[in-house]
Amino acid sequence: MKQNLLLVAVCAALLQACTSASTPHEGSPSMPATSATVATQPALPAYYWTLVSATDASGKPIAALAKGVERKLRLTFGEQNLNISGGCNGQFGGYSYQDGVLKVQSLASTLMACEKSLMDLDAQIGRLLKGDLRTAISGQTPEPVLQLTTQDGAVLKFQGEATPETRYGSKGEIKFLEVAAKTVKCSHPLIPNYQCLQVRERRYDDAGLQLPTQDTWHPLYQSIEGYEHQDGVRNVLRVKQYAWKNAPADAPSQVYVLDLVVEQDASGKR
Repeated sequence: MKQNLLLVAVCAALLQACTSASTPHEGSPSMPATSATVATQPALPAYYWTLVSATDASGKPIAALAKGVERKLRLTFGEQNLNISGGCNGQFGGYSYQDGVLKVQSLASTLMACEKSLMDLDAQIGRLLKGDLRTAISGQTPEPVLQLTTQDGAVLKFQGEATPETRYGSKGEIKFLEVAAKTVKCSHPLIPNYQCLQVRERRYDDAGLQLPTQDTWHPLYQSIEGYEHQDGVRNVLRVKQYAWKNAPADAPSQVYVLDLVVEQDASGKR
């Protein structure tokens, strides 16, 4: 059975709005920083920030956000936009960050309906993440902790995880790879009988329509980060290709990270 998830144009626009690289912004209110030296703090866009605890002004856990800890609610900062995922709906909006103060503008949201606990999670996080939020970043790379203090005194703590751009030291280039249903035996200096993915590049026009395939099938002598291959299932993947600066001697200089499964064909045909 073929499941076609070709949403290239829509998803590309959404990801561009929500996950582009960041630079500092002007226009934030002047408030003292809550951590030692802002200039030495990790940049917000350099990490994915996952919720690990949420307490109200009196130090009691916020019940509605317990689901967010369980589901790993995540903040992702782009050049001009904040993206919130892990609840029922994705939420996103503009922000600025300066002198230890995060200022979040009005958030927009997708419009799916879910169970009440997830809807409550969306409502609560949307209510707390608005206006001026005092920030403190502690710990060192690769896992800093971001603390946000909201206008009503609630304290939200997030664990940082370095983005691929941070880990590999380069900006990812979008590519589309078709992965054949069957792997092939290929040569590996350390692993006997190593099985490689068979891939070829696919291209699309600005409207998301597939262009004629010019690439030929060839083995990929490395994995695609975030992708698990199922034997007999053909996939078309949108990946980000990174040039790995200062890569270890036994590691590839180019790295592929899964961004989206565009097409999936369990029949293995194509």
